[in-house]
Amino acid sequence: MNTNNSQTERTFIRLTKNQRIQHVVLFVSTGLLILTGFMLKGERWVIESFGGAGDTIFWWRGIIHRAAAVGVIAVCFYHMIYVVVTKEGRSWIKDMMFRWKDAVDLFQNLAYMTGFRKERPKMDRFTYLEKVEYFSIWFGMFIVITTGLMMWTEYLWPKFYLDVSEALHLGEATLAALAIIVGHIFTVHYNPHVYPMNKAFIDGKISESMMKEEHPLWYEREIAKEKVQEITNTPSAKHKGD
Repeated sequence: MNTNNSQTERTFIRLTKNQRIQHVVLFVSTGLLILTGFMLKGERWVIESFGGAGDTIFWWRGIIHRAAAVGVIAVCFYHMIYVVVTKEGRSWIKDMMFRWKDAVDLFQNLAYMTGFRKERPKMDRFTYLEKVEYFSIWFGMFIVITTGLMMWTEYLWPKFYLDVSEALHLGEATLAALAIIVGHIFTVHYNPHVYPMNKAFIDGKISESMMKEEHPLWYEREIAKEKVQEITNTPSAKHKGD
């Protein structure tokens, strides 16, 4: 789990290569969907300002939007298989599941932030906020993918269902855009204590100091695993095993 930083501080693996690739595909696809989707809600004069190129731009907008939708569907489908089939994925979803401790952490953290508690609660590999964000992505993706496919195959549906799907699609897309920009990007990448950026999505690493501060239970468990491995791999232990 651990590796050495080129500087002096030790680092641990926060995201594997597989997980980082999934993150990049989801981020790029979602970003393109938000950009090309909200173009439909733009002012008409902006489109007309492009002159004859406006129609061409919007033709490509539709192509890019659908291509990005395919990317999102593909990565979601892959992730479902990943968390069921692979050992790495099963570990991920197991640690993402809500537990009673998450409710305890929530109230203890609120008490800490309001001055009624001196210490922050000890968080595990994923905090309660990270778990809420993760499962809210699944909820949001179910809505936008379902309604998006309905609009993509509009000839199969009555107008009433298409109107409902369009309203749900736009509403969830707006909520997702706000959650990504205001919630995820700020709290994970531009939070003052990791400014200018948390680079875990690039190199997959978390520093030892940050791991101790934000995920102390996870840190303690990883250190305990290392100690067990060290004992197991000592010459005396190997000799006893023989």
